Amino acid sequence: MSAFHEWREAPPAEFAVIGDPIAHSLSPSMHRAAYRALGLALRYEAIRVPRGEVSQALSQLRDLGYRGVNVTVPHKEEAFFWLSDPDESCRRIRSANTLDLVSGRGTSTDGPGFLDTLEDLGVTVGARFLILGAGGTARALVDALARAGYGVKLWNRTYERAEELRMSLGLAFSILKEPAIEDVEVIVDATSASRSGQSVPLDWSRASPGALAYDLSYGPTSSAFLGAAEREGLRTVDGKALLVAQGARSLAWWLGVGAPRAAMREALG
Repeated sequence: MSAFHEWREAPPAEFAVIGDPIAHSLSPSMHRAAYRALGLALRYEAIRVPRGEVSQALSQLRDLGYRGVNVTVPHKEEAFFWLSDPDESCRRIRSANTLDLVSGRGTSTDGPGFLDTLEDLGVTVGARFLILGAGGTARALVDALARAGYGVKLWNRTYERAEELRMSLGLAFSILKEPAIEDVEVIVDATSASRSGQSVPLDWSRASPGALAYDLSYGPTSSAFLGAAEREGLRTVDGKALLVAQGARSLAWWLGVGAPRAAMREALG
């Protein structure tokens, strides 16, 4: 577990990641490695912000001199409403993971970053996805995948929230009442189940041969989902791939320079 700060006790820095929980985050190590590779004397911290306190925390961090913030679960939707100038992608998905605190601008690098990872994984346009979950990250992925020409099915424990997501995005994709994984090439866990010690009820024996299980979490929290898929002989990938991809896009958005992805990947071990 990495060191983190409560938002009311945040130290001086230029950039940070906020979330709750946040001690598990590898973003500080990754971004600090990127700054070293670029020869930049910048600081990046992990800061815990409880639900309902995002607006206060962001305003205080701005007043402390923070230039930008990454946002992780469960705050991506709450952070969107703090912004004064969200970009088009943020407005579509009502979620933001990359904020410029000085200007009030915001964007989401989750969807584009996720697409960046698919080429390396051998997933071609037109492949069929099952997205599990309907939170801010799931919303970003569904939007990016559907607009890029992939097939999308969505399942969420609360069917009504999945339906609300579809209506708000205005895109055509299927909503499942049960998380059936047959007839898809990629199964993506975008839920909070693993972080709370729960699991999504999946019958992995019904997965297509060669299917890919993609957990957006990383570390111990991803082990149940990926372990079950591996026992059925499926390919698996955890959230470190997306962490690098979306983090590289965040860095480039803030600083206007190309991100040193090799150094960022190495920092994650």
